[in-house]
Amino acid sequence: MKIALSFPGCNRRGGVERVLVECANYLHRRGHAVSVFASEFDDVLVPGIVRHIVPTPRVGSLGRLLLYARNSGREISRGATPYDVLGGYGVLNPPGAIVWVQSVHRAWLDISRSHGGLRKRLRQALNPAHPIILRQEQAYFQGRKYRRLVALTEGVRADLTRFYGVPVEDIDVLPNGYQPDEFNVMRCQSIRTESRARLGYQESDKVIVFVANELDRKGFFPLVDACARLQRPDIKLLIVGRVDPARCQAAITNAGMAGRVQFTGPCNDVAEMYAASDAFALPTQYEAWGLVIVEALACGLPVLTSRLAGAAVAVREGQTGELLDSPYDVEEISTRLALVLGRAVVPEAIERTVKGYTWDAVLPVYEEIFQRHRR
Repeated sequence: MKIALSFPGCNRRGGVERVLVECANYLHRRGHAVSVFASEFDDVLVPGIVRHIVPTPRVGSLGRLLLYARNSGREISRGATPYDVLGGYGVLNPPGAIVWVQSVHRAWLDISRSHGGLRKRLRQALNPAHPIILRQEQAYFQGRKYRRLVALTEGVRADLTRFYGVPVEDIDVLPNGYQPDEFNVMRCQSIRTESRARLGYQESDKVIVFVANELDRKGFFPLVDACARLQRPDIKLLIVGRVDPARCQAAITNAGMAGRVQFTGPCNDVAEMYAASDAFALPTQYEAWGLVIVEALACGLPVLTSRLAGAAVAVREGQTGELLDSPYDVEEISTRLALVLGRAVVPEAIERTVKGYTWDAVLPVYEEIFQRHRR
């Protein structure tokens, strides 16, 4: 097949970006002619994949996304021979794409508004990004601009049907996977000492890693307060992702966690951060899947996350981690975090529980969907 894959970023610094990379590399190795359209590339694609840079002016993050949606369609349509399949990972695609839906913004806003106070609801109402994103979703999903949809979980499929009237028969269900060569216990153990030393951790420190490009939705602030409540100076927070540390300093200081929270910025090799850590925490308020949850388990880390994460299905409660009933409840986060840190773990046993989520298990199904719905 002649395949075009599209997303604004092609790198390993974000979850959806890593999904794009894995899909492109796998499909190329299977003998398909793969082209990737993106506005920025890191050197992460195997030789032979054609890269197309989609020109996108820097006019703010939201403006860039909207321009990408328009410009990528123009770039893809320029080819002399039409593509058999156009694959995308959100609503920033031209019509006719097979879209692997990585989130439903309206579902997140619905959850957030039901739990937030008046101040939070006002802040959301005044944020111009939300109505624009919702219009994009409505136009694409409700307008049936897709060729086929792939939902990460049955919950995501239900959201697409409930909010946008997408027929159930238009949607396949397939979770994201992980790369076992990159995320595994043996590798993490081999680089643990070096990674901890580079980050300045002592052997006695208990390092909790939080991997995200957002703070509010992913539960960063309740996590900081929960760590402080444990009153254990050995607990350190390692924050990996594209976030602004300055925005967090007041909350960190007020919680009494000054000097115990480290920000690394985005990272191309997240496994190095898992190797330096003793547990993974993501008290997310909405997560269609949560690739980092499965990656952390594959590295042998016990996990604390919420039942609202799609990848919560990969966590064996009381064995490989703990699931929160409410990601807003600082006391519950603190209590369950203490359980995670206090439980003896066998990293290899945790790793074995997610073997069914490797990319080698997931991507043949993705390829088969492409074969069934090619033009």
